[in-house]
Amino acid sequence: MRSREPRLWSNESGASWHRVGRLVDANGIAQTVMAQLTGGVFLTGFALALGAGPLAIGAISAIPLAAKGSQLFLSWLVERAGHWKQAALSCAIIARGAYLFIPLLPFLPAASNWRVGSLIAVLIAASLAAAVYELAFLTWMAELIPEPLRGVFWGLRGRNAGLVGIVASIVAAALIDRGGPSGGGNPARFAVVFGTAAAIGLGGAAFIRLLPTPRRQHSREHPAAMRNLLSAPVRDENFRRFIGFSALWSFASGSMAPFYMVYLLRQLHLSFVIVTLLTALTNILMAVTQTHWGRLGDHFGTKPVLRVGAYLIGLTPLVWLTTAPGRAWPIVLVQVLSGVGWSAFHVSQNNLALKLAPERRRPSYLALFGAVSGFAEGAGPIAIGGLLSLAGGNEIPGMGAFRFLMLGQFILFAAATFAPGWIMEPGGRPVGHLIRVMARFRTMDTSRPISLVFEYGYTHLARVADMIALEFPRDAETL
Repeated sequence: MRSREPRLWSNESGASWHRVGRLVDANGIAQTVMAQLTGGVFLTGFALALGAGPLAIGAISAIPLAAKGSQLFLSWLVERAGHWKQAALSCAIIARGAYLFIPLLPFLPAASNWRVGSLIAVLIAASLAAAVYELAFLTWMAELIPEPLRGVFWGLRGRNAGLVGIVASIVAAALIDRGGPSGGGNPARFAVVFGTAAAIGLGGAAFIRLLPTPRRQHSREHPAAMRNLLSAPVRDENFRRFIGFSALWSFASGSMAPFYMVYLLRQLHLSFVIVTLLTALTNILMAVTQTHWGRLGDHFGTKPVLRVGAYLIGLTPLVWLTTAPGRAWPIVLVQVLSGVGWSAFHVSQNNLALKLAPERRRPSYLALFGAVSGFAEGAGPIAIGGLLSLAGGNEIPGMGAFRFLMLGQFILFAAATFAPGWIMEPGGRPVGHLIRVMARFRTMDTSRPISLVFEYGYTHLARVADMIALEFPRDAETL
């Protein structure tokens, strides 16, 4: 929605908002298409087609996340060398080009573990390069985009890329389903999808090269020794609280991510097209609501928006518990809650990390955030895969095991929702204040009975949110 973007804004490099936005859009679309076609249900389905068991599925899902741990060391190199554009471009090419090897996997011997092992090797190489790209790109964009505009900017980018990714994933799912039920165990069709995704991702790297280079390409102070540099965010008490919350939340969300896909394909016996359409519902809701959440975050602060998203996401495991073979319709409610919730969460979490990180030490702060979150999110599926392997060997678990895991995830989510209460956001507002203001917007130009419903319903909901958040007295001092 270009009409809502500032028309006269330009950054210190002289690049206009519209030019930067169009280039980031083009790269983001290519990156999102590649991510959707090489992750989620496609990665899990490919692993199953190659004969992977629960532990291997957990490890495959964990690799891209755990690779972010390398940012602890790479942040020092990025901060020392600078030149964020060159680092982002070269690592994007390596990360996306590595997937071009995946179409070769179906030609390896099926009777050995070469297929699964080679897939893991490709993912490790691609994920390490992607970790450097993410760190350099975020640092670079922080120099180009002013802080007050980041919420709207990334909300618009996420919407545009998400809609294109939805169409691409549905087309790819239709191709997979032609191989038989649940993909038919035909790895060749997955190889075609992964190869096409890699080519699209590499094409998007060309737009990274066209993005402007900021005038400042190095830290404003000489990089310290790596030990001192990486210990700085740990000594920051407020940022340490943020890291603790991110770790707990990442572990809770990552633990079941690949196994929900296994549950849909093998327990509920849904086709790839149906699973992709359900995922598309989440992505559509994320795409159309990210801009609105971004604006709310720019106005009220990112933490209350993040907390609203966390509350919605935390309810999803309870809805998963109501599903069973022949009763898959509650998944639609899961996708609605996930779409609105993750939209608020994603658009806020990175912005909060940028907001809490001092400008002069931003790469090291972002590196610790990415590394801890990645390790925690990667440890989740490995832990679950190990438990399932101990219980049932290489076999896919039954309904009872899945229900136990869903209940465990709900408990972890519930515990994590309290943690942001100890994070101080400069200029932020309590989450209850956000809900009350939203209620007043909704009651404008409505009849009195509806106004009463919103007034009393939202008022009590806001009080409950403040009680859960444990932030009434603390945030009141910052207003």
